[in-house]
Amino acid sequence: MRRAAAPIPLLLLLVAGGPAAAASLDGIWGVAQGDAVNCSGTNVVVLRDGHYTKAQLDLGTTKGLRDVVIGTAAYSFDGVRLVVAPSLSLSRPEPRQVFDWDPVGQVLVRVEPAPRLTYRRCPDRPLRPLDD
Repeated sequence: MRRAAAPIPLLLLLVAGGPAAAASLDGIWGVAQGDAVNCSGTNVVVLRDGHYTKAQLDLGTTKGLRDVVIGTAAYSFDGVRLVVAPSLSLSRPEPRQVFDWDPVGQVLVRVEPAPRLTYRRCPDRPLRPLDD
């Protein structure tokens, strides 16, 4: 019986937070419009390995469809709340952003700064930066 109890704390650690929880947020997130999500031609959030990127996807160029990176920052995630550090974007400084993670609904809800926005997953793919 004692041997079976040892893996349970490890399992709880992985479920509650840490790298396993952050990995579940990795991907591209667009602003929800009801049950739909806007994933191209507008700003989206890209979360990968602790890095936040604000980008516009699939803009037409002479090289085909490309993505414009607007800003980048580091983020932290504690299993429930995602906090994006203040950053510089193409147009202005961006304040700290705070998102609440709803694992059941699979949505990120931006609670700071106003306005409150809901983000849903977009199809994931690598970024194709404009400068490549």
